[in-house]
Amino acid sequence: MAAFLPLAGVLVVSLLAAGATANNYTHSPQPPSSPAPRPGHGDKKLVVRVEGLVYCQSCEHRGSQCLDGSAPLPGAKVIVTCRSAKNRVMAWRAPAADENGYFHAQFGVESARFYYKADPRRACFVRLLSSPDAKCNALTNVRRGMEGAPVRDEGKRWTGGDGYENVVYSAGTLAFAPSRCAPTRRYSA
Repeated sequence: MAAFLPLAGVLVVSLLAAGATANNYTHSPQPPSSPAPRPGHGDKKLVVRVEGLVYCQSCEHRGSQCLDGSAPLPGAKVIVTCRSAKNRVMAWRAPAADENGYFHAQFGVESARFYYKADPRRACFVRLLSSPDAKCNALTNVRRGMEGAPVRDEGKRWTGGDGYENVVYSAGTLAFAPSRCAPTRRYSA
């Protein structure tokens, strides 16, 4: 019986090889490759939320990235844009800031793979849109508010009662600047 086992193994291998050659296969077919899902998301359904702050920069720091002495800008609008896997606008929201300058935009339930590069952090960005204050309505690029501020994951996530994962991304603090500031130098005649 022990002498029969190696012979049986050789017979099975040769039959498999003959069958593969008869079907014009020189090697076994590989399953189609698909992009690996992002760790932590995969094909999960997500509710993406984006939050941040909008401030009015002080005249003292106008033209810089500094926000010392700035104040919340209630009613300021931003535009939150998310791109699809094909790098096209998938969805956008235009939330207004509350009395503390805080804004929050919520998007519908989507699979993470529908976002650009399957990652909402790379797909979504925030831009300044408008200010209700005529004295503080100059756009600034503080934290890339004109170009498009990238969002970051700060670990705020939970699973809602509907079973979808809620993920909150932050854009940080964006700022408008005063349209006019008093001169800081005295000119002598």
